[in-house]
Amino acid sequence: MLALILQFIEKSFGPHLAFAAAISFWLGAAMAAYVAIAPLLRVVTELKAARAGMEHGWMMQCQTCKRTDIVSGGKCGHCGTSLGIPLMVRIRNFFGSETESRWLRMTRWVLTVLGVGLFSLLTAIALIKSGAWHPQTSVERLFTGIALIAWAGVGWLAGRVFGIGTGGPISRLRDAILALAGFAVLSAAVTLAGAARPVSEDVLVRVTVQGEQAVVGGRAVGLANLQFGFEYLQVQHEILGFQHVVPLAVVGGQRIDLVAGEFERWLADHLWTHGQRYTARGLAVRKRTESVQASEPGTYEIVLREREVIARREGEIRAPPPAAN
Repeated sequence: MLALILQFIEKSFGPHLAFAAAISFWLGAAMAAYVAIAPLLRVVTELKAARAGMEHGWMMQCQTCKRTDIVSGGKCGHCGTSLGIPLMVRIRNFFGSETESRWLRMTRWVLTVLGVGLFSLLTAIALIKSGAWHPQTSVERLFTGIALIAWAGVGWLAGRVFGIGTGGPISRLRDAILALAGFAVLSAAVTLAGAARPVSEDVLVRVTVQGEQAVVGGRAVGLANLQFGFEYLQVQHEILGFQHVVPLAVVGGQRIDLVAGEFERWLADHLWTHGQRYTARGLAVRKRTESVQASEPGTYEIVLREREVIARREGEIRAPPPAAN
């Protein structure tokens, strides 16, 4: 139902939606890139300034001699009178970005680089795994852009929550609440973008049924009880969401091998031979055979739809299998 509503929206708004979707997508991409690049540029700038001997400092006017100078301690550098700096201010200055100790500054730089690396890695994995780096419809592009904007906001706020010298407890609590709100927007946008994405299909092989024979590439096999089998190798990793299907053969009264080329044949044999070793590493390798009822003559397609291998008559549109309860 949600997918149908999104399709109706796309047809109704047409080119206006495409323009808004392009702005949303590229704005989100630019914001995500900024969140990843800006902290690194700041670290590089601070590192070069430190190598040049430049330091941040607090400026203060001495109430006794009325001279303004950089605060380097609790006393005036000219007349030696106590500056009377409150304890809370001293604590804030110590943990702020000014006059911070060398070890604290180095720790902040390391945490910044690690945080940016984690943000960039998660962004790349999410875009590649979901296919959102290449939206196929205007609605999907629109919500992908909104998701990128929300993700950039979450990343920036998370940096302020967990960073060194980015604020006190009240401001960190505020940023944490805003990050949770941004994550809610992100979840909704990702859901809508996924619903707007067309179901991907890949035709693995076409089989023409003539009488009691199945013909593939000029080669024919006899049908057994008006059926033929499609044998394939399934390689998938559940955690990474990776799946690849290698067509092996069309099986009937005889067998028609579909693996073309020495390398493809070697790869299929290698995967099957060392399947247990790959399975132990989380990469499942299975050999399966799908039976296809071919009671009527015509052309049949073996299709990889999302993560399911289905058989259908050419031109037939089959709904995806219902989700398990």
